[in-house]
Amino acid sequence: MTTMDATFEGMPGLIIPARSTAYSEPAREIDNLREKIREHLLLSYVMSNPAGQVLTQLDEVCAEASHEGWDGYGARPLGPGAYGFAKIFLNALPSTVPLPELSADADGEVSLDWIFGERRALTVSIGPTGRCTFAWMLGQRAYQGTDWIEDEIPEEIVSALGKLVRDKAARAVR
Repeated sequence: MTTMDATFEGMPGLIIPARSTAYSEPAREIDNLREKIREHLLLSYVMSNPAGQVLTQLDEVCAEASHEGWDGYGARPLGPGAYGFAKIFLNALPSTVPLPELSADADGEVSLDWIFGERRALTVSIGPTGRCTFAWMLGQRAYQGTDWIEDEIPEEIVSALGKLVRDKAARAVR
């Protein structure tokens, strides 16, 4: 089970890539079948359209912020490293998580923002080396940290998203 599966408690969706550490032939066959299902779902408009839109938005943000001073105030360009790590991050998001708003930071990083309501938000800034800084709040509590993107979303960010999604669902029921 991946970090994403455990933290989202059964909410990973179907388009998250398989990340099994099993080596047996049956385990590899199951991973291959899961990947074929994932690829099939990504071809459907309902599943692929939101994910495709956010990746298209990332391309647009990258193009807009590709040169020195893109903001009119001397902002650093958003380079291929920040773009690449942001793409890894976005591709690893489960289909059941709302997609973030994207923007470029003046320091050359990609910014991802989720707003779930008053005092309920998460912001992640992804740099060219895979370092991501994040801050989030849930009611009166605020948290912040730094971690690195490898092939998964850092566990603390997954946990924050899970808590915010569950909180939003719980508030909707009330």
